[in-house]
Amino acid sequence: MSSAQEEKLMTLQDQVKKLQTQKDKLLKELDAIEEQFEKMNKLYQKYFPVILDTVATSDTSFSKVCRQLSLALKKGDSHGKIEYIFEQLKTAMLKEDIGSATGKKKKGLFSSFMKGDSESFIDEYKQSYHDVVNNLRSNLDEKYDSKLDTLTARIKAAEDTSDISDIRESVFSLIFVYISDTNQDREKVSSFVREVVGKILDIESKLATTYQQTDSMFQSNEGFELVLNSELKGLKQTSDVAASLDELKIQVSQRLASIEKALGKKQATDRAIREVAEKNRHAFKSGFAKLKLELDEATKYSEELEKKLNQDQLTGAFNRRAYDKRIEDEMARFLRYGTLFSLLLIDADKFKLINDNYGHAIGDRCLQEIIKRTLPLLRKNDMLARYGGEEFVVIMPETDSNGAKEAAEKIRQTIEKIEFLYKKDKVKVTVSIGVSQSKEGDKNYQQIFERTDIAVYQAKEEGRNRVLVN
Repeated sequence: MSSAQEEKLMTLQDQVKKLQTQKDKLLKELDAIEEQFEKMNKLYQKYFPVILDTVATSDTSFSKVCRQLSLALKKGDSHGKIEYIFEQLKTAMLKEDIGSATGKKKKGLFSSFMKGDSESFIDEYKQSYHDVVNNLRSNLDEKYDSKLDTLTARIKAAEDTSDISDIRESVFSLIFVYISDTNQDREKVSSFVREVVGKILDIESKLATTYQQTDSMFQSNEGFELVLNSELKGLKQTSDVAASLDELKIQVSQRLASIEKALGKKQATDRAIREVAEKNRHAFKSGFAKLKLELDEATKYSEELEKKLNQDQLTGAFNRRAYDKRIEDEMARFLRYGTLFSLLLIDADKFKLINDNYGHAIGDRCLQEIIKRTLPLLRKNDMLARYGGEEFVVIMPETDSNGAKEAAEKIRQTIEKIEFLYKKDKVKVTVSIGVSQSKEGDKNYQQIFERTDIAVYQAKEEGRNRVLVN
């Protein structure tokens, strides 16, 4: 080795030593940081619940959420759950104006009318929409945060149900934007939309009940007015009879005048309340009708998207995307609970010759007929999907290889009866079917598919138009 090479080697060795020293130093610093973090985390878990328990002594929404957070910390719940509870805590703080130095806005007439000894209806209504927005926040991407923040501010500032109706429209608009933008699993999107819309429908149902209660109260007021007017009339008659008692008559007349004045004031107030209630009733009826229409449109739109994304356009069977999701679910169920399932791989025999001799139109018709004849032979929870080209796969939950082979044989016998007339030629269709079930030791669904693929290959080698189990 030359001196130049030795010098270079020594330089590299020195650099390695320096890097090793830096690495050791960084690892020590990391250990110290992790130790400090662990200590802080233990202190946080030890004392923060105690503080929360001390604060949460009342029966307000804020106190209830504090108790939930304390329990979650004691149990060591997941970060996701704790983050969700923090969102609820934030909502409760907004609702109760905790930490706010500014005075509350004056409530609208309808809101003031509905407020009793317990929490007012309008506040409960707003809280329900806060829950809806929190649900959206926990499911939507960060790009929607600014719109959700705006919705939260509008909910807090709402004074009566007409404001909430406008908020409902904004929520639906946001959901439609989300449906249009998202590239996620459409089944999950559809489920999420149904959940949010269901909550909004619950809110609107509460409003309908409140309107009914308002009607009952008005009827009660009208009855009270009839009784009171009758009593006033009797009292006037009594005062007329006691004409000789001038002083008594004057006193009674004065009291009557006071009652009449109070009654007149009450009637004026009731008329104002009725006008506001009627206005909100009209807004509710038109809004609720629009809500149902939007729900139908959202559900239909979501279902159409899901169907389009999961369906093979040529045959009407499920496509590869839908198959991949379903097989993952079945494999997860097998790995967790040991629930058996089987796969059938159906391959059209000599399909290339059919395309070459008779054209792709006849080939497409053959594939469509295979699906048409196969579907009635399957159970409701079985899944038939086009895997690719002339290959189809059937997922059969809770079915062993014997049951799957029996079903496959029925499919094979049914399909071999298919005949097409092309000019003067008869076009016959047959299939080779491979069968395999999930077995102990399988780690993924690809292992099961590979066994069915091998079984199809063997069936082809043995003459086609047959079923083999592997």
